[in-house]
Amino acid sequence: MPSSTRRRRVDDSEDETEDVAPPSQRRSQHTKSTNRATPSSAAGPSGARNNAAASSSQAGASNGADLGAELRPQPLGREHVPNVRSLMAELKSQDQSILKCIELLNETAEQLAEAFRAQDECNELERADADLRELIDAQAEKAIRRKVLDEIAQDLHTGVDMDDPAKRYKEDVQTQLDTYNKQTSRQKYAKNTDYHNFKNTVWVTKEDGPMPLVKDLIPAEPGDDDASDDDDDVQTGGVVQNFRCPLTTNILEDPLSNTLCTHSYSRAAITEYVAAGNNRCPASSCMANVSMRSLKQDPLLVKKVAAFKRREEERLIARRQTSTVLY
Repeated sequence: MPSSTRRRRVDDSEDETEDVAPPSQRRSQHTKSTNRATPSSAAGPSGARNNAAASSSQAGASNGADLGAELRPQPLGREHVPNVRSLMAELKSQDQSILKCIELLNETAEQLAEAFRAQDECNELERADADLRELIDAQAEKAIRRKVLDEIAQDLHTGVDMDDPAKRYKEDVQTQLDTYNKQTSRQKYAKNTDYHNFKNTVWVTKEDGPMPLVKDLIPAEPGDDDASDDDDDVQTGGVVQNFRCPLTTNILEDPLSNTLCTHSYSRAAITEYVAAGNNRCPASSCMANVSMRSLKQDPLLVKKVAAFKRREEERLIARRQTSTVLY
């Protein structure tokens, strides 16, 4: 079991009557931690990776708060539902620090992939990948804790009295954590949106062609079985991205994406197209509507287009050099 998970395991031997900081003080401490979790990455790829790792560690540490200590071993009734809901809200608010760390790691991954794109392997990228997995695990644990608290609140609301809510909380959380930790890496991360975005950022910067399915980028482990994949689950990856505007056929410039379909356009071209009274997506065979309201900026697409342009320029330079040698 990963060390981060061991740190966060519920300690059954802990004194359940231990005093904890009041909610207002904990929120103040969390705010300070969140502010520290978004350091600048201006120091370059290595500095950014170190900052991201430090932020990841802080987020993981804050995840270990023992809310069971607040559920004292005393009876609870319906009148205590707001208190339990308050604990759920506190856990939810802590998710923001994790999301900021994930955002920082994605920025770090882009810098590292750019700096080491000529190398097949990069230890810094591998460590950033490990940091992201730890953050995803922290998210999963927070979700489990909220789920257990919600179940307790629902039981209290229906009139179920609890003599020892702290014991139930700890036992239910531990049971669900054990189930989560028994999953393989593919089962934990292959369908996670944040992990897909991370892998996609690295792939677009370093590689050509469509990215494989994320599960194919994660080494198989005992317990992985392709035949057991649920056909109803979305498998991310393996999509060919078109970086050319369907109106100009040139590489996208200041792209806008249509939220009603999967197509993107150069801003000037689509603005003129819509202003002329057209309301159908100009991409071939697409029947989706398009309007200025349905268009949005996509920062990730902007980065992908920039990487695509760079690779196209490199290919052009390589072809010219080859032609010079031949002739």
